[in-house]
Amino acid sequence: MKILFCSLKGGVGKSSLAANLATYINSAYVTNDIVVPNKTKAYQIPHSTKRIPFEFQHLKNVVFDLGAMSTNIDPKVSHAARFCNVCVIPTLMDERSVQATIETYKLLEPSGIPIVIIINNFTKQKKHDEVREYLIEVLDYPPIYSIRTTTLFERVATHGEQWYKQVHQEMGEHQLNKSRRIHERVYDAIIAYGGFL
Repeated sequence: MKILFCSLKGGVGKSSLAANLATYINSAYVTNDIVVPNKTKAYQIPHSTKRIPFEFQHLKNVVFDLGAMSTNIDPKVSHAARFCNVCVIPTLMDERSVQATIETYKLLEPSGIPIVIIINNFTKQKKHDEVREYLIEVLDYPPIYSIRTTTLFERVATHGEQWYKQVHQEMGEHQLNKSRRIHERVYDAIIAYGGFL
């Protein structure tokens, strides 16, 4: 399973989601970001690279986190879209994030890669529903999944991927374990949409 995470906008939770999904499916995590989540095994490729290095293209299971793009599609994103099974575009609910999501979707759509959207870190259900309906209307019914605000990302960033794998065994971590299960349902839906469940 090869999964591509990308967005024209930074700060939407792309790296956290990508790293957690890579941990969940026990896959390689490849990024061109300068900073990687703490205690996460990551393969970093130079930001200036125009293509995905050969050794990463042919991994059986890999999650690509290719950083924010400019107004044109980054050559690495375009290259990864040729061989990945599914693309994930995370978004927040502010106007700039939603617009960047629409533009990212439209840039990737001609590649033919299946695309899903994650409305990330939401707190207000009414606003979430409005954003979801708007994206459905503008993009003609793409699969949209949602993840509420949680401290799970912060805890994984602090304690690393091993903690994430074992949160269900930790005493006093009931709420975070509940969040982990919600995340994993979203990850399972992404995997299924990419044709692997």
